[in-house]
Amino acid sequence: MIEWQEVKLKDVCLLVTDGAHSSPPSVNNGYPMASVKDMTDFGINYDTCRQISEPDYQKLKKQNCEPQINDVLIAKDGSYLKHTFLQRTKEEFVILSSIAIIRPNPELIFPKLLELLFRSPNIQAAAKNYVSGVAIPRIVLKDFKKINLHLPPLPTQQKIAKILSN
Repeated sequence: MIEWQEVKLKDVCLLVTDGAHSSPPSVNNGYPMASVKDMTDFGINYDTCRQISEPDYQKLKKQNCEPQINDVLIAKDGSYLKHTFLQRTKEEFVILSSIAIIRPNPELIFPKLLELLFRSPNIQAAAKNYVSGVAIPRIVLKDFKKINLHLPPLPTQQKIAKILSN
């Protein structure tokens, strides 16, 4: 019999953060800076991103505002939870604080399964309990970290993610 564990998101992730809390000036030709408005269910629409200078990009990159491969990106402000996707490729862009970066620990949770869990009605309903703000509804990072997940062993997670992805 496979034993599932109930865990908090913070306990199976290497990082739960968001993007920049300040917005550097735009430039005509630079690096993309994405916000919730640039998200789709499949990734960032780089055509709609504003551009920032290389020094600003490098500064924000050092502050963990650049998603890495296998990070799960989630809309957390405004249209919270509307878009969730797994970053599958290495891209040079940074994000604003309206997007959460969830970096799963691959020894504890299969990244694709984490993406799929955040798209599930159960997790979305649980996350909505943490929504705050009136003018701009949002989920704050400390509350993301509290979300409970029910997980089987890693090999079973991979099988479930494969089945659900098909």
